[in-house]
Formats: sequence, structure tokens, C-alpha cells
Amino acid sequence: MSESARILGRYGNVFLTEAELSELQADFPAVWQEYIERLSEYMASTSKTYKSHAATIRRWAKEDRRKGKGGISDYSCKEGESL
Repeated sequence: MSESARILGRYGNVFLTEAELSELQADFPAVWQEYIERLSEYMASTSKTYKSHAATIRRWAKEDRRKGKGGISDYSCKEGESL
């Protein structure tokens, strides 16, 4: 039985299951909503599609962390960790 996806983003074009959304919220608590909006805007403006919206968001977030991009910084840490 497959889990149905929620429709998210300003343009109603980002699809994530509850499990995917929960994982993104846990992994990127400070910025998950910004990435959903970024993906929604990007797909609406370019007509691009992706097989997995969760994987795309995760990839973009990791790339941004690696590049040290400003604007979408995530200074969160898991319980027991420190910055």
C-alpha cells in the first residue's frame, strides 16, 4: 500500500508523502519550508519536473551547506550535538 502525497508549495506542484515531509522537517528544521517554496517556484518558472521532490530538496540543501551559501543557513543540531 503506497502512501499518498501531500500537495505543497505556492504553486501546488511539490508532492511529498508524510514520511518524506517528516524526514525533511527533522533533517532541516530551520529551512525545510524555504526549500519547498524554492522547488515550487523553480518548477513553475522552468517547467522542469523531478522524479523525487524529497530527493531534490535534500540534494539542494546538502549542496548549499557544502558551498556555505548564505540566505538559507541551517544552524540546527540534533539532540546531544552542539555547534
